[in-house]
Amino acid sequence: MIKRIMRRILIIIFCFCLFQKCFSQLRWIDVDSLYQPLPSSVHIYYTDQPIDTGVFRAYYLIADLEDKNLAFTTDTTLNRRLTPSRFYEKNKRPLVVVNCTFFSFETNRNLNLVIKDGKNNKS
Repeated sequence: MIKRIMRRILIIIFCFCLFQKCFSQLRWIDVDSLYQPLPSSVHIYYTDQPIDTGVFRAYYLIADLEDKNLAFTTDTTLNRRLTPSRFYEKNKRPLVVVNCTFFSFETNRNLNLVIKDGKNNKS
């Protein structure tokens, strides 16, 4: 009898924890209107919901890779650091700049493998 009660209590606790996890997903808001003009095949989403107890702001972009009007490329720096804003100006104001590599603070060299046009983009 006690085992049965304990089992039911554990099942209820498990279901409650599962329920909490299912509804703890981030809510993403479509913010296309803030970044116009955008091609129709590109959409931008934003969230500022806290993760754990910390502040969290994030964006994600969806782009149709088969859209022939969009060009996807990479760029790096050699022996210098550029901020995303500087990359934006250097590359003639592209639709989006993504800061997604690690670099050495000592040598300012990229520590990731970056491929451009099928070749290792070291510069």
